[in-house]
Amino acid sequence: ERVQRLYSIDEVKRSARVRDIARRIDLDTLNFEFGSASIPETEVQKLEGVASAMEKLLEKNPAETFLIEGHTDAVGRPEANLALSDRRAEAVAEALTNAFNIPPENLTTQGYGEEYLKVDTSEPERENRRVAIRRITSLVAPVASAN
Repeated sequence: ERVQRLYSIDEVKRSARVRDIARRIDLDTLNFEFGSASIPETEVQKLEGVASAMEKLLEKNPAETFLIEGHTDAVGRPEANLALSDRRAEAVAEALTNAFNIPPENLTTQGYGEEYLKVDTSEPERENRRVAIRRITSLVAPVASAN
């Protein structure tokens, strides 16, 4: 879909309709333990493929912007799940920066808690404890021209 106008990063984070313009890449190989936002050292390498793709895009355009979305299952209080999903998104951003040298200024994070379940269940479904990444460059004004 063609982008009709540029959006702020906050508008992209808040609007599912706007976010859905950008294709979502689910990091299906990286699922989190119940109640946890930590990525075990053995799991970090599962981010190598997406990090490599990001590096190639950043070589062509250093202003690329990626939204990292955190999600939870539906077990527990919605407020706690929202905070947990934020921590999951932040953990992936940190891993991409620390392990693969993806510049933090090209990453923005947002947790959505249990709002967008992949598997519609109130059970502790592992597939819902996930992170997704979107390349939102075409939706947002380049950081350099924001001044």
